[in-house]
Parts: sequence; structure tokens; C-alpha cells
Amino acid sequence: MKLKGYHIFFTIFLCTASAFAQLDSIQQLPEVMLTDSKLVHFSKGFKLEKLGDSLIERNATSLTETLRYNSNIYFKENSFGMVSSPSFRGTNAAQTAVIWNGININSVFTGQTDFNVISPLNYEEIAIRSGGGGVQYGSGAVGGSIHLNNTYSFKKIHSTKVGLLYGSFATLGGTASTTQTWGDHYLNVGVDFISSDNDYEYVGKNQKNTHGEFLRFSAKINEARKLKRGVATWNSEYSYNNRNFSGSLNTVGKDGYNDIATRNLWQIQQEMGVFKMKISAAHLFEQFKYFPDSDKPLYDKGRANTFISGLQTEVLLSKKFRINSKIEYTYVTAQGSNVGENHRKTLAAVLLFNHKISRDFSYGLNLRKEFLNGFDNPWLFSADAKWDVSKSYSLRVNGSKNYRIPTFNDLYWYGGGNSNLQPETSYQVELGQEITFGNLKTDIAAYYISSEDLIKWVPISGSVWEPINIQETRNYGIEATLGYFIKLGPQHSLDFSANYSYTKAEDLEKKKQLIYVPFQKAGGTVAYDFRKLSIYAQGLFNGEAYTTTDNSSSVAGYTVFNFGASVALPFEPNLTVGGRLKNAFNTYYENVAYRPMPSRNIQIFLNLKI
Repeated sequence: MKLKGYHIFFTIFLCTASAFAQLDSIQQLPEVMLTDSKLVHFSKGFKLEKLGDSLIERNATSLTETLRYNSNIYFKENSFGMVSSPSFRGTNAAQTAVIWNGININSVFTGQTDFNVISPLNYEEIAIRSGGGGVQYGSGAVGGSIHLNNTYSFKKIHSTKVGLLYGSFATLGGTASTTQTWGDHYLNVGVDFISSDNDYEYVGKNQKNTHGEFLRFSAKINEARKLKRGVATWNSEYSYNNRNFSGSLNTVGKDGYNDIATRNLWQIQQEMGVFKMKISAAHLFEQFKYFPDSDKPLYDKGRANTFISGLQTEVLLSKKFRINSKIEYTYVTAQGSNVGENHRKTLAAVLLFNHKISRDFSYGLNLRKEFLNGFDNPWLFSADAKWDVSKSYSLRVNGSKNYRIPTFNDLYWYGGGNSNLQPETSYQVELGQEITFGNLKTDIAAYYISSEDLIKWVPISGSVWEPINIQETRNYGIEATLGYFIKLGPQHSLDFSANYSYTKAEDLEKKKQLIYVPFQKAGGTVAYDFRKLSIYAQGLFNGEAYTTTDNSSSVAGYTVFNFGASVALPFEPNLTVGGRLKNAFNTYYENVAYRPMPSRNIQIFLNLKI
């Protein structure tokens, strides 16, 4: 926690600077443009959910919390704030891609993203794309992908927001962001931090969560400049995380972990009639230090640099045919205490096609081929279609072949890496329908995923483990989401949302459910607004999840409720105060065996718009 004071000071400094800036009145962000246009134009037949600001703000502690309560994704979390990995449609963490402004940011060491080290704040859009996305987003986008997007606009905007949070377990947080436009320029800057002693009591046990302190700090800059026939953009992000790792019911925690990540993306887009061209360059950096004993200076370390360059062209013919082609070159260099020094070069060619036959029907065909990365790379493909049968009923279908390349840990881990591994491959198909009755909207989807050559670490001799391609799995299930919004009068409104999923994820060799994949998961939120007052209730149900491959042990299912309220002060409508009561009924529950989650706790917050 050495840099805790520095990061808190930096955030408070920006909060103060923002609060005293001379700014015009707040403007809505009109005609915003995404930096990742592929997500919109070439996902017509896929399920795409976008999380609104209010949903994110209710669960803003981490990206884990945001998605746990507002999606069908299950998270395996080693105590609150510790390592968090997703299970998207029953797939594992390395088969869920996290896409930042169109770039896959999963770790080159582990192949996955820890969702507790990512802040959900200061993004203009968080989207969930269900189904295979390997053609567009590369390795790991098997079960689905999470998209963290920034937007830009050249309309008049002068907006600044400042927020402070305090809660149980000595939790302290702050956020500040400002968006300004002038002439042909757009600028957005945001910072946020959260720190906590995280020393909650284990419900019904005479124990506390010890050695679980954490600190997260992030800063983001997004800039755009209008050109004569296009736009130049720059997206930049820095994050710092410092955590002690919690113990369990049976062990005392003593290890710790800190990591730094930076991401930079530069793009120039030019338009010439129906033809668009985009040149991009990106640099991703990740660094970690693992301390077996956080009180001692000894640690294992690793660092990686990823350089990406791309040329993308797109043409729209007769407003019906949209064709996008892309050539992308990626160079990765990494070194670590347990993997040595290694590098990887990848050249990818991508072709995306969408045809809008009529106002009510469109379909897409997509291809990807990779070279130079040292593997026997398959052709990847996807096809999708959407048919608006009527104003109240739509059908969609998609199918794809996807893959996952072995990570540096899989290939080069000292004493266990396997350089002969081949990429995992999977085939998936989905059928979905969208139904609208007035203010009621629902989406129901059924899917099937077949995977082979899955990478599985198995014991070779004694305590030595090695990854090999053996496991085959079959995943299938249904997902349903529902939303209802109604105006109860000129000053009253009611907003309800819910989700449910049934997931069967089977190891075909053992004929058993995969570990940490619950059969059922459900959640819902109901919010009531009256003038400047907003109150909500939120519930989450996770079914039983097996913790051993023979399904002999499990973590029990649980239901957790949260409540919250906020009000804009009558004498200062831009100032909002509120609070949240989390785990209101003090439920004992675990996401990982023998690692209890937090007891009842509260948070209070203050938000100011300038």
C-alpha cells in the first residue's frame, strides 16, 4: 500500500481542480461515436447488452460487481476484492475476452483478465456481447466478450463530475471526470480510486477476513480531433493495483500482489464518400509482482509489452452492403521469473460482411486467418442473421468457430510448461428471440458450444503438473432477460430489470458438470424515482456450484439482497447524496470454497455535477 497516499492525493487534487473550473451548463452527449464501430455494424445477429450509467453506479466497486448483478455471467472470486474470474455460458476465464476500444486486453501470461483490477467507471459504454467473437476479437472470445468503450463527440460539451464514497471496513473511494469540447477538439479525463481494509466478519463464524487489504487506482484520457475528412483519436489508460491476498476459513493469508497496466491506442480515420479507412497503433504494458510473504521483499515478477498495428478499410454500398477488411500485426515480448524471456508475432487477416436485404432482415458473414504465431492456425468463421418479424417480435441466429491460443504460462512455465500445445477450438450456435409488449421487453436465447483440445493442467509425477490438450466439453443452456419501464405520472416512474440463466457445462470425459459453473443464476433490480428521489432494491441468486471435478463437493447456492437510495438536494440540484445497504439480510455465502464473502455493510456517497 506504499502508493496509497499518492493516488488518493492525485484524485482529490483533480476533484478540487474540477470543482472550481469555470464551466458552462451541462450538455447531454449527442451523436456520440464509438472507437470500435465493428461492435455495432457486425453484431446484428448476436445478443448485445449495454449497461446504463445508473446500473454501473449502483455496483461500481469493481467490474466484477457491476457484471455479477447485471448480467448472466458467474464470477469465481477468491474472497471479496481478490482474484476474480468469469464463467460466461459455462466457459472458463481464458475463454472470455475483455475488449478495450476494440483491442483484446487479456493477459499474455494467464490468458485472462482479473475483473477486480478493472474499474467500471469513466467508460461511456460497457457492453456484453454473447456468443463467439473469435473472428473479430481473436483468441479467447469463445463464450462471449466484455467491451469497455469510449466515445467522442464534437457537439458543445462542458461537463464535470466529482464523487466521494465511504463505507464499512474502512472503504474509501473517489472519482472525478471532465469532458470538454472546443472547436474541433474533444477531451475526456477521468481518475478514480478505491481502498479498503476489507476486514469483514464471516457471518456465523468467530472469524474475520484478515490480510485482505486492497487499493485500486486508475486514470483515463480520451482525446479526439476533427480532421478535414475524418478524425484522429487517442485513448489512454493507466491502472495500479496493490492487494494482500485473503486467507480462508482454514488458512492465514500472507501473500500479496501488485500490478501495473498501461494501454494506449492511436487511430486516424478518413472518409471518402462510401469508403472509410482507419490506421491504428496500440501499445499495451502489463507488470506484476507476487510476494509469497507480503512482509518480505522477495517476489516473483513478470512484465510484457504488446505492440499492435492495423490497417482497416470499410465500404458501404447502396446503404445495404457493408464490407470491412483488416490486416493486423501484433508483436508480444514478455519476461518473467517463472517463464523466462519469450516473444510472439501474429499477423491476422479479417474480412467482415453485412447485407441488409430489407428494413426487416439482415445477415453477416465473417472470416479470420492468422499467421506467424507458431501454431497450426485454423480458419475462423462466423455467420449471423436477424429478422424483425413484426414491431414486437424479432428472431436472430448466429454460429461460429472460435479458438484460444496457449498462454505464455501454458507454454513456458518452468518445470511444467508444454511447448507442444495446440490452440483450443470450439463451435457454437445460438438462437434468440426478442419480444416487445409496450414498455415490456424480453430476450430469450438458447445456445450450444462444443469445444475440443481444451488445455488442462494435469499431474505428471508427484507435485509436477503439466498442461496438455485432452479435455472436451459441451456447453448448452438458455438465457432470459427482461426489462420494464413505466411512467406512473408526471413525476413518478418505475424501472424493473431481471435476468435468468440455466447452464449445463459438461466434461465429456468424466460426464460431470465443470467446476464453478452453477446450473442456475438469476438477478433483478427494481427502481422507483420520484422527482429528485431514487430508491432501488436488488437481488442475486446463484445456484449450487461444484468445486471438484468428480462433483463430490460444492459451494451452496445463495441469495443476496442490496438496497439503495439517493436524492438530489433541493437547494443544490447538481449535488446528490445517497447510500447503499449491501447483503442486507446478512447472508453467509461463498463463491469459492472456504472463502466467505462480506457480511452486511453500508456505503454512503456524494456526487456533484458541475
